[in-house]
Amino acid sequence: MDRKLLYSASVLVGSMVGVGIFGLPYAFAQAGFWVGMGLLVVIALATLLVDLMYGEVILRTHASHQIMGYARLYLGPYAQRLLFFSAVLMGYVGLLAYIIISGDFLNNLLSSFFYTPSATYSVLFGVVLSLAVLRGLKSVSHVELFFSGLFVVVMGLILFTGWSSIQPANFVGFNRANIALPYGVLLFAFGGLLAVPIQRQLLVGRERKLWSAIALAVLFTAGLYAIFITTVVGVSGLATTPDAISGLYQFLGSKITILGSLFGTFAITTAFLMHASAMVNTFHQDFKIHRLNAWLLAVAPPMVLFIIGIRSFIGIISLAGGVALALEQILIVFLFARAKSRGDRLPEYSLNIPTWLLYTLMAMFSAGIVYFLFIQ
Repeated sequence: MDRKLLYSASVLVGSMVGVGIFGLPYAFAQAGFWVGMGLLVVIALATLLVDLMYGEVILRTHASHQIMGYARLYLGPYAQRLLFFSAVLMGYVGLLAYIIISGDFLNNLLSSFFYTPSATYSVLFGVVLSLAVLRGLKSVSHVELFFSGLFVVVMGLILFTGWSSIQPANFVGFNRANIALPYGVLLFAFGGLLAVPIQRQLLVGRERKLWSAIALAVLFTAGLYAIFITTVVGVSGLATTPDAISGLYQFLGSKITILGSLFGTFAITTAFLMHASAMVNTFHQDFKIHRLNAWLLAVAPPMVLFIIGIRSFIGIISLAGGVALALEQILIVFLFARAKSRGDRLPEYSLNIPTWLLYTLMAMFSAGIVYFLFIQ
């Protein structure tokens, strides 16, 4: 297969596969495995459609932008501000999620040597990496892609080790009270729109392959999630923990738990450095805030939120996916419709999406926002 196509697809996979994947098995176990799988299919298809729409927006525009630039160009400053709100919320939630789950991973790794509460490990993780960001340390994209590949290996080991321990009974039943839980977590786990402009850059002169690169990445990620969820839920059932890995200990033993936790720790370390550095640069470069103040503005809120007791990993990523990412998806639909008539470039592919389907997508995302803000 075309190497550039694979690399372009891997960039989007690397952008999607992150901390959200660890929350999926727990959400599925609590809601019901088949309820979660049904939602996975729906969200994967919706993500594929929205990402392809965004790809067409990019191809209809001569100038290169990030998502907020396209929003300003086609929808005006109000939409740009909404996307900025979404981006900042996602940044804070992402950093807070890394801090929360780091405590579980580090506790799995170090508890056999000495006991320290998970919260203490989380605070130490947040402080040390925040200071590293202040000193200018940051991860790079190929490291993120490396850990995405490493995750496939770790997942394969978990599947190989746990296959004989999978219990079909763990896939039966559902809990009506938690039936919507996987929705927000899935949206969070499939969030990767920031990588689509990079995909286009990697395919310069071959932009007609952007459609294939997006489709390959989304479908591969959906398959990866489905296998990981099936393995973890099949092994640990209702004993599945929010970090997915800790609950495997009583079924698969310490070796696989330590391996999974070691991978998780490395993965969230590079992700924290990348996201925190990006937020510092946004505040410093785009808003001309002094770098020290920009650093404080980026890393202090997640730390404060954790210290005052906001520590529900599943709760915060579900809220971020159901609200911030859903808002982003709705704006992409509007961008797509506007670029169809106002774009200044002939795209390499053009989607012919029925109007009723666009309204259905917006209705689904809007209903999710209402649910997470006012009903949940």
